[in-house]
Amino acid sequence: MTNEELILKMLEQLALQQLKYKKLNDYYQGNHRILSEPSKVDNTRADERAIFNYCRKTVLNYTGYILGKPVNYSSKSGNKEFLDYIDLYYSYWEKEHNIHLNQTRLINGTAYELSYINPNGEFQSTFFSPLEMIVLHDGTIDRNVSLAVRKYKVQFDDMEYVDVWDNENFSSYSLKDAKLTLLEQKPHFFSRCPVIEVPGNDLKKSVFDDITRIVDLYNNIHSTAANEILDHRHAYLVIENADLSFEDAQKMKQNGIILTPSGSKVYWATKDTNGAFVKDMLKDWQDEIYIQTNQVNLNENFQSNTSGVSVRLKLQELENVVSIQESIFEKALKKRLQLFCEWLRLKFNKDFDFRDISISFVRNIPVDEKSIADMVVQLQGILPNEELISWLPRVSNPAASIKKLKEEQGSMGLDDMFPDSNITGGSNG
Repeated sequence: MTNEELILKMLEQLALQQLKYKKLNDYYQGNHRILSEPSKVDNTRADERAIFNYCRKTVLNYTGYILGKPVNYSSKSGNKEFLDYIDLYYSYWEKEHNIHLNQTRLINGTAYELSYINPNGEFQSTFFSPLEMIVLHDGTIDRNVSLAVRKYKVQFDDMEYVDVWDNENFSSYSLKDAKLTLLEQKPHFFSRCPVIEVPGNDLKKSVFDDITRIVDLYNNIHSTAANEILDHRHAYLVIENADLSFEDAQKMKQNGIILTPSGSKVYWATKDTNGAFVKDMLKDWQDEIYIQTNQVNLNENFQSNTSGVSVRLKLQELENVVSIQESIFEKALKKRLQLFCEWLRLKFNKDFDFRDISISFVRNIPVDEKSIADMVVQLQGILPNEELISWLPRVSNPAASIKKLKEEQGSMGLDDMFPDSNITGGSNG
């Protein structure tokens, strides 16, 4: 099989999987099933469609929890030069990129990151969803990507384009009538395919896949209740002893008047609707949404003075799931660093080991800052001061904070208290 034949087969598979991923992206964007269902009533009755986008809420909650605060990088060997390079070349793009990459993998169950050299000659990364990209793994235990194919269109251009990355080259094709025409081919700078797959979990399953049907029911119940109120469907108008045709009744409804012969009787027949039952059922469905997504409804049973420890206890199930997501994301960040080291070696003749870098995530939740500050003071002399400073939630770059403190207070013994920095916030901008 030639390389172009393989690319065409991968494009066929890409087309087959797009239906699944389009549905997931529709639910995230708010295009729920209820909006496209045919009307079940005539055009004289209300047919409002309400949506409650718990799908998007779930993705944003997970992403904010794990990446609401920047990822921190520290050197195990105290290599400040390496950390300075990371901070310099990551800081202006990484935080936003990580958020979008994480949202994409949680929506679809997986996402793809491409590392490349931008027009300024600097290392950078971007991301693609499985709606537009498909990859081939090399068959090793590490499951590295050996071939990545992206299909896309350019605005105001009828032609389709295909970009391909393998272990050596980047190739660009035009696609027409299932035939590829090579437009450009060049080495891509890296020693292997620069595309990384970043799954959301071990099943590559969307974080809201289990609740889409529940969301459909929740939308339908609310919409039905709203239309009942708008149309007074809880009551029917009864006209006795009057010979009326359907057309006459329609005209009276449209005009807002009732004309009946003498001796007829007009009254409302009301439904015996159990409002408490509907309310309880909606509450049960809402609770089930939070249960299925391992989240906590922070709008309920939370007081303004709830401690950070209490919040963490309520978020334990969410923490368990996010810890798994975090470990997968950390592995992708390490692979990115490996490519970054290749660029540093060729660009500056700097030989760094990506395995020297430790990556830490800071949860974006309320914390008891006074207790943390007291603990930092108590542990001075037991743990390195710089590590203690990194615990403070308002300090995102301990190395920079110590440097500023030294500059402000001069030589007041601070050099002895705070040795050279070996930690940095790699995505703070």
